[in-house]
Amino acid sequence: MDKVVRISDGFWNIRGSFRVFGLLDIGTQASLVRLARGGFVLLDSYTLTGAVEADVRRLTGGGGQLEAIINLHPFHTVHVEAAARAFPNAKLYGTGRHASRFPALAWQPERTETEAFAALFADDFDFTVPPGVDFVPSNENLHFASVLAIHKASRTLHVDDTLSWLPIPFAGRVGFHPSLGQVLQRRAGAVAEFRAWAEGLIERAAEIEHLCTAHARLAKVRGAAAIQAELRGAYARVEATLDAHEARYG
Repeated sequence: MDKVVRISDGFWNIRGSFRVFGLLDIGTQASLVRLARGGFVLLDSYTLTGAVEADVRRLTGGGGQLEAIINLHPFHTVHVEAAARAFPNAKLYGTGRHASRFPALAWQPERTETEAFAALFADDFDFTVPPGVDFVPSNENLHFASVLAIHKASRTLHVDDTLSWLPIPFAGRVGFHPSLGQVLQRRAGAVAEFRAWAEGLIERAAEIEHLCTAHARLAKVRGAAAIQAELRGAYARVEATLDAHEARYG
């Protein structure tokens, strides 16, 4: 069942449904975030209905205070048109793939994977894209890369696919998407770039108190120390993949 989860003051995570082949519901997410200047943005698109839609419209003054819809994962496209219809006055941002998939929509010119876009919302967010990997690979089943959003005021990391909460039996853990080895660029330096980014994200996690991941379920980890430990563990588990790729391509 869809629901809105209050993560922190000014940050609400929307837990939605996404069924693979119409059967297995692996879930998806969007997040409603209050800006320092007073408006709101929606991180990722979702088709809002029922109580969830009512909550979002109540928080945003009937939807009139929603300034922007920000699509962060190039392959999360199912709900883009519905969100744009629901909030026609909100500015619509997306990756290059979003814009090419839905050319009739009124996209803003700045693509969410670019520094030009990040600068627009720099007062509230840090946006980061993993380097050294194909952002939109030719094999469209490989969904590793996305734009990660760190909301400064609430210290929340919102991430789709690149990192996920894996509900393994009796526990659970954060992990990188299993397609990493297939999307690493086949060139010298790609692994070094990715390592520097991952290590920087781990360092930054010392200031992150909340983690919102798209699929499976909301990450059951809170607090900077716990999140940083989870990211270190996720990084350690891909070391062999990175080493093998670096040995082959440099």
